[in-house]
Amino acid sequence: MKKNIKSWLILSSCFLLLIISIIFFIQSRQSTNQDQQNITLTDVGFDTPVTFQAQCSQEDFEKYTKILKQVFKENNKRFDQYNAYSGINNVYTINHQAGSQPVAVDDTTLDCIKLALQIHEICPKFDISYGNVMDVWHTYREEGMKLNEKGKDGKLPTDEEIQTALSHGGTDKIQINGNQISFTDPDTMIDLGGIAKGYTTQLAKKALNKAGLHNGFINAGGNVVLLGPKPDGSAWTIGIQDPDSQNSVVSFETDEDKTIVTSGDYQRYYTVDGKRYAHIIDPDTGYPANNCRSVTVITSDSGKADGLSTSLFCLDYEQGKALAKKEGVQAIWIFDKDHSPNETPDLKTKKYNIYMTKKIKKKVKLVTN
Repeated sequence: MKKNIKSWLILSSCFLLLIISIIFFIQSRQSTNQDQQNITLTDVGFDTPVTFQAQCSQEDFEKYTKILKQVFKENNKRFDQYNAYSGINNVYTINHQAGSQPVAVDDTTLDCIKLALQIHEICPKFDISYGNVMDVWHTYREEGMKLNEKGKDGKLPTDEEIQTALSHGGTDKIQINGNQISFTDPDTMIDLGGIAKGYTTQLAKKALNKAGLHNGFINAGGNVVLLGPKPDGSAWTIGIQDPDSQNSVVSFETDEDKTIVTSGDYQRYYTVDGKRYAHIIDPDTGYPANNCRSVTVITSDSGKADGLSTSLFCLDYEQGKALAKKEGVQAIWIFDKDHSPNETPDLKTKKYNIYMTKKIKKKVKLVTN
């Protein structure tokens, strides 16, 4: 009898150890299959790398990456103003045909154009109708960047070129009838560069959420979209780039589902006589805006944030602060010290004065001095 009891105890112990081993194995497999995954894509358009990070299995990450690529590649074609593509009426098509006949566009293109026009109503500094001005500067900037690489100065467009380009702008020249776009001026051109990337990143978030991914982030060249909270419950820390380096100058913390979009003078620019001419154009002057070094908008929609960050970059600080308050968004401005507003900065470094809206002051910290 004692021998049987002893044998039963040994067998029970072995069975218990087996169960514990199986549970440990399953947990280990689950942990392995839920690792942090990340990738940087350089072939999805918009002239920018796209970084994608999520915590999931490798198999799921490959599925999500495929979705992300599809959204960006499709929208890069939609919003491309320099190339035509078979089977789609894109911005290039609109600019080359809408002045003579209506151009039918798909719902996504139409929705982005309508959002851009809504932001123009909020702030006239955001104006997609000045594609001619953007095109002039694009030509000079591309050539100027090549010359700068050789240690030479770029050239500026003439005032006559700018004034001629400005004469074809104005949102009143854009007509929308159902899904058809037409221009009342045959020489009008639109440019969605100030909103298309943010709009696309928001679409990618919706597609990934719908597919079941609710953690991680997308960073499309300064357009950061959080896909959901961190799996461990901690706050996200998002760095805001130093305008003169690849490092972060401040960081922003949030545990909410937010989008963080930055517009700055350091992303695409060239120099003439030591002066920087960036890609964000003030439609009132036809010249690059130079009120600050960068402005970051924090809100819940990446398309709107993209348009508003462009708007704030073209406004002076007081006007920008008023607009941010009116629209209920948070913002961070970085100024060179010798071109700062005449008020005490919220944070400062050796080079910059940094200002921000009230609600996020406790969430923003200096990264470098």
